[in-house]
Amino acid sequence: MRSPLSAVTIVKTKTEKLCNLINQLEECSATPDELIIVWMAPPSDLSLIKSGKFDVVHKFATQEALPIAKARNKGMQAAKHVNLVYLNVDAVVSPALFKDGLLALQDNTVLYTSVVFLPSERCNKPFLQILKDEQTLGCTASNDDSVAANDSNETISGKQEKNHGKFSDDSVCSTVFFIRKADFQQTGGFDEGYEGFGLNDEDFFTNCRALGFSLEQLPIRTFAPHRPDNYCPINHLLDFVQNAQRFHSKWGFYPCISVLERYAEKGYINANFKDCGIKIKQLPQKDEESSEDPTPKAELMPNTSASSVGEKTFTSFHSPGKNLNVLSTTA
Repeated sequence: MRSPLSAVTIVKTKTEKLCNLINQLEECSATPDELIIVWMAPPSDLSLIKSGKFDVVHKFATQEALPIAKARNKGMQAAKHVNLVYLNVDAVVSPALFKDGLLALQDNTVLYTSVVFLPSERCNKPFLQILKDEQTLGCTASNDDSVAANDSNETISGKQEKNHGKFSDDSVCSTVFFIRKADFQQTGGFDEGYEGFGLNDEDFFTNCRALGFSLEQLPIRTFAPHRPDNYCPINHLLDFVQNAQRFHSKWGFYPCISVLERYAEKGYINANFKDCGIKIKQLPQKDEESSEDPTPKAELMPNTSASSVGEKTFTSFHSPGKNLNVLSTTA
């Protein structure tokens, strides 16, 4: 008899994606024993949706809307089984995902899948149909070590560079990952001190490595629609810099160096940030944003000067305690 499994997802407005995810899970060769849905915003008409194949548990924000890290922690902490799988609500998963994941999952291990990011309209089909279509096109997963230089993913890589750098594979691994609940508790969960855009995933998986966990890729693909946070657009400069400072304070190095180096090339931060810390030299102007940037244009902070940003004080943080028995979260 297989070990029971709790699946966790979070949702804010993508209710049609949630319905699609539940339909997918019901068609898997092995289904989860429960699906925990954390609502990041006020309830909707689907806030009591159920399934005939597994239990569905709904968790809601008690006061203000939940940010991503707190919502993830709330869901993972609420799981009642020893095996956990986190799923982005818009992921299209293999029918064999849970069967293969449970067979491979061990203590002190994080399992993740490779991920192929596609235009949204190509993600509105069953997994096996998408797989057939993408195999015909020769598409390669974004966090697959065997990416060929001339495959159809080349245009995606090029777009990442044009949009001022790219994230590490850790930001992709969080699309779908398995972990034992005791191991997740040992990490302290996702750091809720990161604000806005970027680096929470990098922090979580760095923490897993620091604890000695093995991070292993399952021979399974997941499909997901392109999202703005696959890139690093310059209108998230302030969030990214503050989060990079927090990361450096905890781990002693900067993550996503290609992003920071591109910021330096554009003159937004100092070029010697690795040795002297990050200082914002100027804020980007709206007309400086790439015309190919897939992210909706955000209003830049009208009353913020480069000097006032550069004087921002960052607090030192430390890695979570390694012997925590409960999650260090206020969710």
